[in-house]
Amino acid sequence: MGGLRSLNEVLQSPRALKALLAGGSALGLLLIGLLAAPAFVRGKIEREAKLRGFDAQVEHVDWGLGRVWLRGLKVTSPGDDFELKLDAVAVGVFSKSVKATGGTLRGSGDPTHIAEKLRGKASRTSDAAPDSGDAGRELSVDGLHVRWARESATLEAVGVRATRAQAELSLGADSANFSSGKRRAAARDVDIATSSKGGHRQLARLSVGSLELVLGSENATSPQTVAKTPTPARGPPLTEPTSTEDGDEASRAARLRGLVALLRPLLREGLADGASLSLGDVTARVERAGEILSFGPSRLSLLREKDTVRVSLTPSRAEAGVTPLALNTAFPLLPGPLHVVIQGGPVSLSSLGVQNGQLGLRDVEHATLAADGALDFSEDFESVELDGKLSVHALSISRPELSTQPVGPWSFDAALKGRAQLDGSQVTVLSSEAHLGEVRAELSGDVQTTPGQRKVQGRLRVPLSGCQSLVEAMPSGLLPLVGGLRMNGSFGIDLQVRYDQTKPQDASVVLAVRNECRVRDVPPELSPHRFERPFLREVKAPDGSPMSIESGPGTPSWVSLDDISRHMESAILICEDAGFHSHAGFDFRALENALKDDLKQGRFARGASTVSMQLAKNLYLGKEKTLGRKLQEALLTMLLEQQLDKRRILELYLNVVELGPGLYGVGDAAQYYFATPARALTLGQSLYLASLLPNPTFNRFGADGKLKGGWLNYLHKLMHIAHKIKRIDDSELQAALEEEIAFRVPGSSVNDASAPGDGPDPPEAPALPELDGAGKR
Repeated sequence: MGGLRSLNEVLQSPRALKALLAGGSALGLLLIGLLAAPAFVRGKIEREAKLRGFDAQVEHVDWGLGRVWLRGLKVTSPGDDFELKLDAVAVGVFSKSVKATGGTLRGSGDPTHIAEKLRGKASRTSDAAPDSGDAGRELSVDGLHVRWARESATLEAVGVRATRAQAELSLGADSANFSSGKRRAAARDVDIATSSKGGHRQLARLSVGSLELVLGSENATSPQTVAKTPTPARGPPLTEPTSTEDGDEASRAARLRGLVALLRPLLREGLADGASLSLGDVTARVERAGEILSFGPSRLSLLREKDTVRVSLTPSRAEAGVTPLALNTAFPLLPGPLHVVIQGGPVSLSSLGVQNGQLGLRDVEHATLAADGALDFSEDFESVELDGKLSVHALSISRPELSTQPVGPWSFDAALKGRAQLDGSQVTVLSSEAHLGEVRAELSGDVQTTPGQRKVQGRLRVPLSGCQSLVEAMPSGLLPLVGGLRMNGSFGIDLQVRYDQTKPQDASVVLAVRNECRVRDVPPELSPHRFERPFLREVKAPDGSPMSIESGPGTPSWVSLDDISRHMESAILICEDAGFHSHAGFDFRALENALKDDLKQGRFARGASTVSMQLAKNLYLGKEKTLGRKLQEALLTMLLEQQLDKRRILELYLNVVELGPGLYGVGDAAQYYFATPARALTLGQSLYLASLLPNPTFNRFGADGKLKGGWLNYLHKLMHIAHKIKRIDDSELQAALEEEIAFRVPGSSVNDASAPGDGPDPPEAPALPELDGAGKR
């Protein structure tokens, strides 16, 4: 190259150049050709680029042995954010070969549009076809750094290599990373081989050393955002639209059908028969609503066999002597159903890639999972059928929905046979059964949900089981307080529901409970008789912080039942527990009505807690809303009912119940709200206190001390109920309706700074309790 540069300097002399031309020597002609070649090559490249709609520049053109070296080749696309820089390109003079090494490729335009231009299929400036001399050229690229960013998606690859020889094309990369919002993929050691058949290029082989996936949930894209970033007219975006929330079942089903519709022709035309794809060490991490669950490493294999692609997903590192938990399917390339089989185990959760702490899971090295089931998708991918069995053993978990303590180890077996529409419009459980220790539960039913219509029909059955077996079936940590209870007897449930939104009057809830449980042994710390003397309990202070207070007979705020107005009992029966004197702690008829209301509203809108259940919660349990607390509440309710009479239960309840922020017991509440002792409470005042129980934190009085928000009208309706169930006579009803219920002193204005006049307004008055003529719900 140095000789050529020296020669070039010589040729700058007009005298020398003239001598060479005059002599007509062959050497002179050769030197002139060499001197003109760089300009010719640059021109050729620029014309060919223009023909395809690109601009091209070359920094240097050098000659080598049998090849031309292009140094610093830069290609851009007018109107597109596209730039290709190649450090060096070797073009064979006597052979059809082009080899490029080093460089960068970046852009943010439509990749389909750019690819068409590169192939010479767009932006033609003339009717002439591109140079057919490119056909059959051996092309190769090595050491390319690629970065493509489009909308919210970014693709970056390092060490990209590509080789085309005849009909074969191979691609590869040392690493490739793709991200779109909260979704990411990272691949290492990627190698792809394709072949051309009938003018179409098909994938013959794909191997990936490792693949890491992160699947995070996306928020819905607002209309304003969509308007600011419209999808280009040409070609598809790198990322799918996110105009609907991930939680929308219908949109997920539509995306799945769209994916299948895309994959079938893509795989059918893009995979050569016998093509194999192998992705090693595939890991995935699913992120949703702050929760994380990881899987892998696993090996994903695909094999094209005529009109089917066989897919297999198995753990990369199998446990010795254990059948791996594997997923296998044959994906049809022509219209037809899809059959997916999941089988294997028991394997540890850790071998599947699950990590301690994810979803609250603990000790995943010892927890095992076994599955044997199949999923059958319909030909149109509108519905799916499931038939399978699942076994989980030694599961330990910490979840606030279950308990305030770690729960486990937990073992259970389940079997399920059902079908569902993928848009969530119908879910049918043909049969299901779960075994937890010696306890068995069965569930069947059908839920149909369409705009403006919801149908529910189902049955839950727990066959008769020993009461102690029920307690022992619960994992450690779920019932931390009552684990020492010992029970006799048996227990069973049969619940049947039927609801049609178009015929709400025909809704039916039938609950049959056989409860013969009797408490046999009680630990001293749980004995209800300890509340016959002063005791400490944890409650909330007015500011919501925890505090301890002393209750029980002999304490300053304690009021015996004989010293409490009889109207207070009437108010409790009307507002909280009409069947208090007739049930054994659980009002199953009230529970039926509550479930019926829940069905009508499509959510848990109404509870059915009795006085005994509320007392159990107040005496023994905290305010947390967990499954464990509800189960313990049921056992403690049985304990209270079996060891205390109704008068004692009612007295305890009226002395511990919350009736305002930091205000506990009817004695203190009567003094605070009405400046009167509990024995002197009127019917209106008693009904007011009872009406606070669902939510005692709201203020019902205005700044003038009078009731606000329609609460007085609500109390008048309760007074009529009291008369209807014969808790008061005609004259008492009339007196109650004429009473003015006001803060501190009836008929007066607020008289001190502690009045609640500036507090938040209460919600709307609750629905009136449903009572029969006997005063029962």
